[in-house]
Amino acid sequence: MKTSVMIGAGVALAAAALTGAVVARRGPALADAATLAATGASNPTAAADAKGARYVAWIATEGGASNVYLAKAEGGAFGRPVRVNDRVGDAAPHEQAPAQVAAGPDGTVYVVWQNNTEIPGRRFPASDLRLARSTDGGRTFEPAVTVNDDAAGPPSSHTFHNLVVAKDGTVYVSWLDSRVRDAERERRHPRPAAASAPAQAAAGPAAGDSVHMMHGHGGMAEDPTLPGSEVRVAKSADGGKTFGPSVVVDGNVCPCCRTSLAVGADGSIYVAWRKVYAGDVRDVVVARMAPGAAAFEAPVRVHADGWVFPGCPHAGPALAVDGQGRVHVAWYTGKDGRQGLWHAVSADGGRTFGRPAALLTGKWVPPSQVALAPDGDRVWASWDDRRAADGPVTLARIDGDHVDVVARERAGRSPALASTGNGLLLAWHEGQTVRVSALR
Repeated sequence: MKTSVMIGAGVALAAAALTGAVVARRGPALADAATLAATGASNPTAAADAKGARYVAWIATEGGASNVYLAKAEGGAFGRPVRVNDRVGDAAPHEQAPAQVAAGPDGTVYVVWQNNTEIPGRRFPASDLRLARSTDGGRTFEPAVTVNDDAAGPPSSHTFHNLVVAKDGTVYVSWLDSRVRDAERERRHPRPAAASAPAQAAAGPAAGDSVHMMHGHGGMAEDPTLPGSEVRVAKSADGGKTFGPSVVVDGNVCPCCRTSLAVGADGSIYVAWRKVYAGDVRDVVVARMAPGAAAFEAPVRVHADGWVFPGCPHAGPALAVDGQGRVHVAWYTGKDGRQGLWHAVSADGGRTFGRPAALLTGKWVPPSQVALAPDGDRVWASWDDRRAADGPVTLARIDGDHVDVVARERAGRSPALASTGNGLLLAWHEGQTVRVSALR
């Protein structure tokens, strides 16, 4: 495989020594990066509207309070960030559950995020999903609404979310939901109302604490007899003002890996997540909801990795639909012999997927993050390399199942992508900063 190195705009463009259908050839220049948040920031997400305006959202923590911020660029540099949440401190940072931003066909900007509520007697907080919209191009935001439909009931976990807006303006939000699991846990292990979270933490987790129980490559065992977490999707038909009842897509899901949403040109809605199969096999699946349908079809495994892992890697899939209607999925697997990041394509609406192509592989690849963004008949991909503390963020373009690495940015984590119509927006997390660069 040929390897070439070019220098442009102060950034080295290089081919990655990867396996699979990955090659390097001349690509667009990566512009000098700008810093949107200098301290206390978590990983960003990115979006663009039909007119090419670019948006980056993130959560920043200062003085013990976490808030959501949005920065906008319209033809030039990004402006000063604005706070999205109307209630101060109504947010909680998490790498697998960042504040998600999307733009509707009419230019309305939507941001959805999670908050946290400490619950006496529980080791981990409950969370609700909050959404705010802006009808003036991200300059101001209306008071947030709660997306999950059980906010008035017993506290539970609603997180690892994603957001997409269809061409007709319908807003869809996906997440992992633990209400059924939490209700059963409380039935089996009722907590004294006076119990405190610090006291419970000191004593250790009670049996069946629902989320974050296992992560990375170790952790504490979940109670296998409790119901699994669910993938749920809710939609808003009034531009994000209200949301209807959520729909259960599937149960028994990996409880700490993010969901991903995408919409096809025909109006199909796709959602991807990591499912738990028998024997603690944790592979990525995709489900489709046809135009006009009220429910999602049965999930389809993207590839039978057969990764047996009794825990949660905190590495959810990325999903995109290109201009030809092909469904693209990128994901991490820790399966021996194929550890790393992979990409696969479906040409039949997510019913079947072709042979995966490697994005990043090696003898040892820790859980890493990958992002996708459609751009006409091709898709852009970006991922981080966590084999070293200062591993780079890599950018590639995908035509069908062919992957071309075109750029490598300096040290970074958790990349986010958005197609702007005449270019590409790449944002990432570096330490406690949010960085952004434009591709022309």
